[in-house]
Amino acid sequence: MIALYWQWFNPTRIFFGRGVVAEQASGLAELGHMALLVTGEGRSSRLNGSLGDVQEALSRAGLGCQIFDQVEANPNLETVRAGAQLAREVKADVVIAVGGGSPLDAAKAIAVLAVNDLDDESLFAAEFTAALPTVAVPTTAGTGSEVTPYSILTYPKIQSKRNLSSPLLYPALALVDPDYCATLPRHITVDTAMDAYSHALEGYLSLKANPFSDRLAEESLRILGEQLRRLCSKDIPAAEEREALSYGSVLAGMVISQTGTSIPHALGYALTYFKDMPHGRANGLLLPAYLHFNLNSKAGARAQAVLDASGFDDEAHFAATMQQLAGEPPYCSEQEKQDFVEICLRAKNIRNNVVQPRDEDVVDIFRLSLG
Repeated sequence: MIALYWQWFNPTRIFFGRGVVAEQASGLAELGHMALLVTGEGRSSRLNGSLGDVQEALSRAGLGCQIFDQVEANPNLETVRAGAQLAREVKADVVIAVGGGSPLDAAKAIAVLAVNDLDDESLFAAEFTAALPTVAVPTTAGTGSEVTPYSILTYPKIQSKRNLSSPLLYPALALVDPDYCATLPRHITVDTAMDAYSHALEGYLSLKANPFSDRLAEESLRILGEQLRRLCSKDIPAAEEREALSYGSVLAGMVISQTGTSIPHALGYALTYFKDMPHGRANGLLLPAYLHFNLNSKAGARAQAVLDASGFDDEAHFAATMQQLAGEPPYCSEQEKQDFVEICLRAKNIRNNVVQPRDEDVVDIFRLSLG
């Protein structure tokens, strides 16, 4: 099941722990002189202290900065093009992302478009050879984007999200301080935890899994499986649980940096695009049926290893946990279900599973998930 020939490349320097932004101010100075600070359009990065910490670190390092705070949830191309234009205007030579997955993904695309004149298709085809360096300061525990070469953007042309992938998108630095997650409300904590867990699970069941990614996935599944069960019975995680969630998310991000994602992500994008369902929650909704498919395939032993590593008693325990956290599925008409599956079947990652699904298997996973 594991490739006998494999390789590993992840150049991101990771600093994990409380106070790492202040401690690594000198590292920021090595990357440039003018920073574009990319963050969300809300106030969370200001309220949790992350944006202020980064601004202070930049000041101490002697860097100027300009804030771009127009990133919406599930960012689109218009937003990243506006950010790239601002980067050019202020002559930014480094892009720093502060926030959840949306600012991090947007910042990577901005770093490309700031130094490349590309149309949409050329951008997604990664027809570029340069990008500004990026720094990622995550304030949620779920995306893993701080250690991946991906930028996921909403693309109306295909009525879904689309993946921009290039080694140039790996952040130069990832500064992960779990304290920035302390003010997250429960529903965002749960949604992002399910996203991180889906990364570890899908990576473990990926066609591209290798011995190193498996060890990281197993550790991530162990940590996040325990935390998901705790979230079922606890409103707000304690500081040590926030730390565990952040650590598990980083590990899971490192996994998919090599393996990519698969069926749940491909299907989940439709629920996010058309039904405005948070990305992590959509993944969590789909995971029970996805794991059931794998458990009842020739990859059954490997799928069972997911349950064992995660600490679940059996498939029913796993399904009950995910259903409690994900909640009720959105209503979808029969026509919508058909249309959504047709869109998802065109996604490349739909086939990135250790057992190749037939089209009817994908339909079954989607329909079982929606009830």
